[in-house]
Amino acid sequence: MSEMAFAAIQMAYRLEDYSSREVFRKRVLSLVRQARQHAPNKPMLVAFPEDVGLGLLFMQDYERVRTSKTMVEAGTRLMEKYHINPFSDRELGKQPNAFSLAVRQLMVRLSQFVERVYRETFSEAARLHRCYLVAGSAPLASGDCVFNTCYVYNPSGERILVQRKVNLVPLEQAAGLNLCPADPDHLTLFETPVGKTGVLICYDAFFTALVDALVRKGAQVLVQPSFNPLPWTKEQRESWETGLLAAAQRHSHLIGVNPMGVGQLFDVVAEGVSSIVAHKTRTPDGSGYLARARSHNSEEIIVYP
Repeated sequence: MSEMAFAAIQMAYRLEDYSSREVFRKRVLSLVRQARQHAPNKPMLVAFPEDVGLGLLFMQDYERVRTSKTMVEAGTRLMEKYHINPFSDRELGKQPNAFSLAVRQLMVRLSQFVERVYRETFSEAARLHRCYLVAGSAPLASGDCVFNTCYVYNPSGERILVQRKVNLVPLEQAAGLNLCPADPDHLTLFETPVGKTGVLICYDAFFTALVDALVRKGAQVLVQPSFNPLPWTKEQRESWETGLLAAAQRHSHLIGVNPMGVGQLFDVVAEGVSSIVAHKTRTPDGSGYLARARSHNSEEIIVYP
């Protein structure tokens, strides 16, 4: 494990960090730079949490949406600007899920901008700080579908993996963001100095079949970018331990890296405790945790070793 350092960025989401491309760029570069300072002279994998790119949907129209109280209100303001109205559009209005279709249309409309900022920002961060960079995720369109998508970069800033989320939580389903689930057969790995590494976006890491599929392909490391839009209760903590921590106990060679988003975008509040895990016999205190955040609602960068 000493051949490579791992960093989980417990990023605090704030709407103002998406007020412009340069503000977002400086925010990401600063976090990667801080992580890199912990291990300046060895290979490093830095992982951001899920939905780090969600706020990019609002960047071009920040002044229009910044006073919105809810995500739905912000989205409705954008629909008004881009003339996507599920209640006046005759074709949309015929559909029982008209608002969900309008949400999908809006994200498809904005996806080219979101993808460009997401790609350019994280590619630059990986190249400047010479690290493998798991760039959390962003809502990116492919045709008429929008997927919760993670890009991964190597230390040269080259994209080496595109991974989409397979199992969607209620916030991502038809009543929320109306995303499309990915095909589990498309799960793949990328190479690092400590072996093959895979990405399972948040809820996916709780599915034994997906974890085991990547292990069969040779995974030595699994990264779980996460965004938990629920209070971090005792029950939540116990539930979370059935994910990567449990996977590392079943597969004793695995290292798991779980960066969790915290903070707030409009009315959506995220809480969680980021961690880096391994088999209990490989951890000094026998807990299975190599490193763990101290707080469930504040920004932290945790690094191992």
